[in-house]
Amino acid sequence: MNKLATLLSTVFHPLLMPTYGIAIALYTSYMRIFGDRLLGIVIVGVLLTTCILPSLGIYILYKLGHISDFRLHERTERTIPYLINFACYVACYLYLYRFGIPSWIIAFIAGAIVALIISLFINRYWKISAHMVAAGSMVTLVFLMSFYSLMLTPYILPLQIASVLLAGAIGSSRILLKRHTLGQVGAGFALGILCCGSMFFIFA
Repeated sequence: MNKLATLLSTVFHPLLMPTYGIAIALYTSYMRIFGDRLLGIVIVGVLLTTCILPSLGIYILYKLGHISDFRLHERTERTIPYLINFACYVACYLYLYRFGIPSWIIAFIAGAIVALIISLFINRYWKISAHMVAAGSMVTLVFLMSFYSLMLTPYILPLQIASVLLAGAIGSSRILLKRHTLGQVGAGFALGILCCGSMFFIFA
């Protein structure tokens, strides 16, 4: 069971979730008319700025001895990695903006930036679940796209069910691995919903 929990935590790592979210937004909406090549370029850019570059920064910090664990299990060691993530997420936001991506999609990244800032301050005193912040944002994106008819009909129900079940599985995995308490998982999920939802209403 622990192996499955570890697999879920790895595959749905917070650094990968923005790429998944943007891919869902592009390929399940009217944006898919622009074709695989153009959408692929956008997704690669998102992967580079929100996953590869932050991961490289964290790895360098680990090799230099500034953090003891590449997975950032220690709450007190998250400040610098979070600042690196913040800079990379801002770069992603600017990349999408310059690419002409619709504001309701950019709102997903804006929500991640706001959630990152809030999480940075919370982690000075309490360890909130970054995995669940990302999961909450993903669930919110799926349901807002459905509610505002931005998602193509065949995808709506399957993605709604999948996103909720996946969020529950990720949260359970974090608790099972003893990385977070139920309160930390719930708080992370709520923060993801709040930040993604508020940015959507501001930008859309």
